[in-house]
Amino acid sequence: MRKQLMATIGALLAILGIAAAQSSSAGHAALEKVGVSRGNGGISIAITAKGSVVPKVETLESPARIVVDLPDTVLAATLKPIRVGADGVNLVRIGTDASKTTRVVVDLDKLCKYELATVGNQTILKLDTSAQPSSAAASAPAPAASAPVQTASLAQSRVATAAPASAKEFTFIEPSFAAKKEVAADPAEKSASAASKFVERPEGNLLPGASAAMQAGGQTAPAASEQPSSPAIQPAVNLAAEQKAHQQQMNVGPKYTGEPISVNLKDVDLKDFFRLIHEISGLNVVLDPDVKGSLTIVLDDVPWDQALDIVLKNNALSRQLEGNVLRIATVETMRREADARRAAQEAEAMAVERVTVTRFLSYAHSKDVVTTIKKFLSQRGDIVSDDRTNAVIISDIPSAIPGVDRLIQQLDRKTQEVEIEARVVSATRSFARDIGTQLGFGFGNNPTAVGGASAVGTSPTSVFNTPGALYPIIGTAAPTAGQGVKIPLFSNLGVTAPTSGISLTNASNSVRLDAILTMAESRGLLKILSRPRVVTQNNIQAMVKQGVRLPIETVATIETPPTITYIDAFLKLTVTPQITVENTIFLNVDVENTTPDFSNEIGGNPTLITQEATTQVLVTDGGTVVIGGVIQSNNSVNVSQVPLLGSIPWLGNLFKHQSVNSKNQELIFFITPRVVET
Repeated sequence: MRKQLMATIGALLAILGIAAAQSSSAGHAALEKVGVSRGNGGISIAITAKGSVVPKVETLESPARIVVDLPDTVLAATLKPIRVGADGVNLVRIGTDASKTTRVVVDLDKLCKYELATVGNQTILKLDTSAQPSSAAASAPAPAASAPVQTASLAQSRVATAAPASAKEFTFIEPSFAAKKEVAADPAEKSASAASKFVERPEGNLLPGASAAMQAGGQTAPAASEQPSSPAIQPAVNLAAEQKAHQQQMNVGPKYTGEPISVNLKDVDLKDFFRLIHEISGLNVVLDPDVKGSLTIVLDDVPWDQALDIVLKNNALSRQLEGNVLRIATVETMRREADARRAAQEAEAMAVERVTVTRFLSYAHSKDVVTTIKKFLSQRGDIVSDDRTNAVIISDIPSAIPGVDRLIQQLDRKTQEVEIEARVVSATRSFARDIGTQLGFGFGNNPTAVGGASAVGTSPTSVFNTPGALYPIIGTAAPTAGQGVKIPLFSNLGVTAPTSGISLTNASNSVRLDAILTMAESRGLLKILSRPRVVTQNNIQAMVKQGVRLPIETVATIETPPTITYIDAFLKLTVTPQITVENTIFLNVDVENTTPDFSNEIGGNPTLITQEATTQVLVTDGGTVVIGGVIQSNNSVNVSQVPLLGSIPWLGNLFKHQSVNSKNQELIFFITPRVVET
């Protein structure tokens, strides 16, 4: 137990740089420097050692690595990792173990062919990466052949400290944030390593974002506050899809890409832990006087930047990076400083003179954006809309103008347009059937007569022109010579407007029978097809209507004369499209069909028959939605009959009048929206 404790303390002291420097043992070779150069055939790694070395090479597939072991070789000095980020080569790391074996590890995107050659005191590992795409070539011009990319030399390293480790456990130097001054580096790579930018974290702390260990390919991530400039004229965009993509980028959590470390500490002063971070990251660390406390932590294979973040959060600390100096202070201290800076900025804003700028809009209306922009101005800012030139005039402090310009660029953008094609079908079907009978009979002799009644009607076919025949007939006067008398009807249930008929007449001196059957039947089919088409912008209402305006006259009074008011009787279609993230179209549809009914008038004014449907529907681009259900159906059966006789089966049809009417009216809309490519 005591031996393990002593070993842990010794390892901690070695990492913190407190242990004495260890010189290379006699009889061992010493690794002096490692250089990387890029030529037409690929990447070459030159390993320079003092003394005789016998390299051994092996490869690993997952992750892809080439490992070069140099037995009986120690590090003459601390060699920092070399960031390559080109031709599929990411990083070159150097480490050593307790058995005096130095290892050079080349991290690759994927395995490639290689050659190992020894020239004098140099061991050259040549990687054939000519078939692999170069990520750096797309962003920066390729350097001349065999130009050095980066070199780790004795001049820029400090003496390494040895730590007790197992026979196969290597201690690799972690990536550093410090810029290398003597390095002849690629321009894009040099700018990436010289700047240490931090990105904002949700809880307010900062994460390193410019180290090559955290950025694949050696590219530098832009600062969180930087926004790419957009061109003055932009194509129409799907704002909903763009907003979703932006939210997905904003919702991405912090990515920890530092080299994994394993730490097992108990009751260690926080200041010693931050010294450990200094040794790992190469950053200059400055602690606020209020930073104090102890730390107990056990981590295995955790990125060092994540370990730092956990410790800061657990101890209510925060950090700031200025150049390559990392400042650590309490959250309360940072808050007070932020409040003081904010107060100073506000005081400066109140003292500086305002400037006035004019911004002309292309797609948005100036009066519509005034309310929105006004909320983003400072306390001294003001904005005025000029409708004639469609411009906004902004007066504010100089520091507020760039933010307002960015907001105007977002608001004044061309949106997509939607073409809405509608087919309106109005179908009316009608059917009418009318069957009626008229029956007249008479019997009589001189003293007695029986027959129909004159109040019911007289037969249109029966005429008495012979005096004395069938006389007297009930309800008729005695005929005179040369004149006729129509026979009274027993039942008068004929069709009002017959289109066909048949009559039967039988007459004798004492009996007269007239039977008349009239019939009418009609069928109707009416179709009205209209095909309106309209183009509107996203989230802008479009309306198509067709119909008449009815004049409605009001009755005059003693004080006011009669007036005429016009009422709309239209077939109206109102649609508001909204393009979704998936490039489908959400429609707010309102359909109204109002027709006048002149058969039902009140005060001489017709009533209005209204059919309306309001719905919300999601349609694919170019798809068709059918809106129906505005259906009106009228069915009626009217029967007029002689009491009792009309109820007799079959025979009762001679004593009844039956009218059947059926009318169906339907209104159907076929709506097809299409996104217009502009």
